[in-house]
Amino acid sequence: MSVQQWGIVVGVMMSVLLALTPWMFMVHAKLAVIATRVTELAEKVEKATDANARLWDRYARHDTLLQTHEVQFAHLAERLEEL
Repeated sequence: MSVQQWGIVVGVMMSVLLALTPWMFMVHAKLAVIATRVTELAEKVEKATDANARLWDRYARHDTLLQTHEVQFAHLAERLEEL
């Protein structure tokens, strides 16, 4: 290829590069915002999961206590019937 042809090829490549550079920066900025939001969402989901686990623990404890009280009431009812 001649020097003139190389000049045309380099000129076209530079024009394409200069035209695409602002678009690439815009895409990069949008991806950075999306990545930040995904990270925040992951943290919120983790907090919600922890809160849900704590609530299930509390529910299990309350259910156990309720069952214990039911057994105690059943024993009291039996004693009252005996009297």
